Amino acid sequence: MRTRTRTLLPVVLALLVASAGCRNSHDHADPGGETEAKTAQVTVWTDRHEVFAEHQVPVAGEPTTFITHVTDLQTLEPRREGPVTFVLHKEGTELNHEEAAPARVGIYLPKLVFPQPGDWTLSLRVPIEGGEATIQLGTIQVAADAKAALAVDVADGPEGISFLKEQQWTILSRTEPVTMRLMVEHVRVPARVRAKPGTSATLTAPATGRLVASSGSVPRPGQTVRAGQVLAILVPDFSEVGLRVAETQAGAVRARTAWELAQAHFDRTKALAAQQVRSPREMQEAEAELASARARHEAASAMLKTFQQAGEGRAADGVRMELRAPIDGVLNSQLAGPGDVVQAGQALFSVMDPSVVWVEAGIPEASVARLSQARAAYIEGAGDDQSPIPVTGDGRGRFLSLGLEVDVATRTVPLLYETRNPDGQLRISQNVTLQVETSRVESAVAVPERALVEEGELLIAYVQLSGETFEKRVIRAGIRDKGFVQVLEGLREGERVVSKGAVALRLASMSGVIPAHGHAH
Repeated sequence: MRTRTRTLLPVVLALLVASAGCRNSHDHADPGGETEAKTAQVTVWTDRHEVFAEHQVPVAGEPTTFITHVTDLQTLEPRREGPVTFVLHKEGTELNHEEAAPARVGIYLPKLVFPQPGDWTLSLRVPIEGGEATIQLGTIQVAADAKAALAVDVADGPEGISFLKEQQWTILSRTEPVTMRLMVEHVRVPARVRAKPGTSATLTAPATGRLVASSGSVPRPGQTVRAGQVLAILVPDFSEVGLRVAETQAGAVRARTAWELAQAHFDRTKALAAQQVRSPREMQEAEAELASARARHEAASAMLKTFQQAGEGRAADGVRMELRAPIDGVLNSQLAGPGDVVQAGQALFSVMDPSVVWVEAGIPEASVARLSQARAAYIEGAGDDQSPIPVTGDGRGRFLSLGLEVDVATRTVPLLYETRNPDGQLRISQNVTLQVETSRVESAVAVPERALVEEGELLIAYVQLSGETFEKRVIRAGIRDKGFVQVLEGLREGERVVSKGAVALRLASMSGVIPAHGHAH
């Protein structure tokens, strides 16, 4: 029986082990004391629990300690409290042994008594929310006496990297089964997030003057503002008002003309899009151009009215111009505040609506023909937890356009998506990596991408052989799809790989130190 201990004084260690009741009261040695009793291991995974148990070969009528580790696979925590029931069954005989609580966190130490020799089945009942989980631990061979126990054929535990349950619980490591998945090949390309036209605007000073606070508080960067909300008050230099009236009149006329042209362009594009002569992207751009032109006209008209009132001498000494947010969004920057003297045309505030963004990439010309008709896409590893962010599907976003010509410098074709960004995970001008769906689909053995560790030019995965033993495997990867990687070599379906804590396991394997343990095996 293999034993690992902490580096402590022998007396202290002996007291700890004795108080925990980790050793069996009977060591099943032969009368001469020269042969050690054999130790068996069992590891079982269900959807909810992992149970890892070690025990000596039981002798009929004598208590045998089953060192039983229970892990909740939903929380990755050891079972800290509450009873479990061991059920012993043989040919119509069923015995229940309830263990009221773990001897220490995650570890139950029942002393099970099998009344007859032979093959018994053992299961474990664990109370869970709203019911009880039953975990089958397999067949236990019970010997008639200590001598017969020595003759029982017990398979040796697997050899590999030791990583104890206490260590796994400390870092909340996770393992997941290797499964068959329908994998869709993706083209991996660099991309950039950009503002959708019409969703960003800069507010400039219409005249030279001094800023004062509005009746409410001045919004600060990061705050949400509504179109038309007063951001600040400008007290203009009255000597400029006459000149500004003329300039603003001309600006209002230009804004009116631009609005009318944008409306005509939108109507024409809409009609052609209905005939499939214009692309969805062109329709989007025409719609955004119209909204922007309308907003500029409204702002110019309001400004002209303010200057006309000032020019007519209405309370000339108290002329105050309200500076209003041009669109709904978030105040992105504030370049001046109350008390500042600003010049005509000086940028004061920028407002941005990040709830919908465009994602633009360049597809290598050689890969264009491989794209699927759906052209679905996701952004890899950009979320707070490094999980993929879908660009299309489930009402999140849509494909807009694939360019009609190849860029002569980069030999790529522009690809554009529009996607919702409700949580603000994507930032304007952010560089990201886009995975674009191709037409190639395969049923393949796959693992979570997070289960792979880079070691030089190699991809490594760690396979859980038993509760506390792991094996390092070199993987040959294939298709990557939504956080999963096709495994061409190195793993088999049904094996369990470490998907959380693989780096810690790698460090443990490199240390060459026998891991600390608080109980005897």
